[in-house]
Amino acid sequence: MKLVMLERFAYTPNGVFGKIKMPEFECFTVERPWLDNKPRESCIPEGEYAMKLGRYNRGGYPAYEILNVPNRTLIKVHVGNTIDDVVGCVALGKALGYLERKWAVTSSKKAFKEFMQTMAGEKECKIKIYQYLP
Repeated sequence: MKLVMLERFAYTPNGVFGKIKMPEFECFTVERPWLDNKPRESCIPEGEYAMKLGRYNRGGYPAYEILNVPNRTLIKVHVGNTIDDVVGCVALGKALGYLERKWAVTSSKKAFKEFMQTMAGEKECKIKIYQYLP
């Protein structure tokens, strides 16, 4: 079973930014700011969670769902660039940058495609979310 590591390095009002780290793949992430785990408005708490392959209904494509987050459902890993593109979910990007004067991850579709190729259709896996502490 694959383990996806999400190392968060910036908790800001402009978003929570991190990096997915796997032996064969890395990319950046953007999430909504921490707002006490409020559904659809906050990033999720740090911890280890199950993930299951499903569909991102808003985009109509296969995506992983992060499961068993207390008081939360429908948390997807999907395409997106800024906090405006996520409602409690995680969006992937190849680099950090700005879009429309907002902090962002860039080349999200490419990063997501590479992530899905790395996952190779694995039905279930785990994600560990933690804060980088130098």
